[in-house]
Amino acid sequence: MIEYANVHFALETLRQEAKATGKDGPRVLILGPEDAGKTSLSKILTAYATKVGRQPLVVNLDPTEGMLSVPGTLTATAFRTMIDVEEGWGSSPMSGPSAVPVKLPLVYFYPMQNPLEADGSVYKSIVSRLALSVTGRMAEDEDARETGIIVDTPGILSQSKAGNVEMINHIVTEFAITTILVIGSERLYSIMMKNFDNKPTASASAAASDERISVIKLSKSGGCVDRDAAFMKAVSESQIRTYFFGNPIPSTASAALSLSASSSSTNVTLSPHAQQLDFGALAVYNYTIASAEEDEDEYDPSQLGTGDAFLPGGSNDVDLGQTPQEETPVAPTLPGIAGPVKETVTPTGSSNVPLKKVLPPAPTALANSLLAITHASSTASPADVRDASIMGFLYVADVDAEKGKIRVLAPVGGRVPPRAIVWGKKWPGEVVGLVG
Repeated sequence: MIEYANVHFALETLRQEAKATGKDGPRVLILGPEDAGKTSLSKILTAYATKVGRQPLVVNLDPTEGMLSVPGTLTATAFRTMIDVEEGWGSSPMSGPSAVPVKLPLVYFYPMQNPLEADGSVYKSIVSRLALSVTGRMAEDEDARETGIIVDTPGILSQSKAGNVEMINHIVTEFAITTILVIGSERLYSIMMKNFDNKPTASASAAASDERISVIKLSKSGGCVDRDAAFMKAVSESQIRTYFFGNPIPSTASAALSLSASSSSTNVTLSPHAQQLDFGALAVYNYTIASAEEDEDEYDPSQLGTGDAFLPGGSNDVDLGQTPQEETPVAPTLPGIAGPVKETVTPTGSSNVPLKKVLPPAPTALANSLLAITHASSTASPADVRDASIMGFLYVADVDAEKGKIRVLAPVGGRVPPRAIVWGKKWPGEVVGLVG
């Protein structure tokens, strides 16, 4: 814990220097194996920064655990206020009250657990899009620029697999990382020292600067424990349940008794809206990346298309629907910026995007799974659907293939926006028992 406090003081010194010289604050990347305490360190550094009046931008690149969102998402959030110690990172806007000010995350959907699926092409594209939005926020917000970025990563990147170092290099480049913290892995620390230590920082949109990358090794906290697959599945289902129904929801009498004894004002029960939708009127897409247990579907790029944004409380985000023939596209921005940040988008070959439209009749596999509603329009290209940020999520409670209807839960009432919808078939996958 003393090491982590020392890291905070070192980062605070860099922030003070950034404020004095007008440069960007430290951009921190946290690496390490599974269950090494990476997310806990992210929370500690974020909490320390907010307590001294800073405003860090926190980026979660781990699709297995959601930050202010459901699993299967990559998010970025500006933290101006304290972190809710009972709810982890806190909560995003909801229809109920909140004792701690809510956070406004920018969310992208990556419905796979492994960042290296499809040679990492999908993951890299979303990371680049997220980095572009974070960079735009820093350019507009002086407090965020001086404080810098904290990036949390999935533990799978620390494994000895082909493509991992390349993926880390992509993240370092896109976010112009200045400090790499390695937790609990001597081998990974040696690799990072060899590849990045004292190398100049750079980004995809700027030449190398006079800043140098520092690689620092940290000890794994003694409080870290190994989490098995059953526990992680329970955590994933709990995050999804909380998104729709609030927190907490006791599943047993003993759990209800425990919650009653320790209840606090932050416990809020939400009521999602159930409705029936015509599946043929929806533009649902699925990633066609084959896994070991399933055959790869043939991909037809001519059948592409799409779903406005609604967060749990009904807050709308910036419209990101784009086509190459439309006006100059704009980048999604983190909440709090007066207007979107303009960007130049490099055309991407749509035929290389493994997205396929799910045609009627509605597959029975849709039942008990999540649908992510994007900001992309129904005529968007595959690349635009992939790169679009997320408005909100639907839970498919039931599928009636004969009638072509699906019954869904939505966090807010009203018509489902006519936008591109991405199916979380691979991840989070099937979530049984969310509704009776």
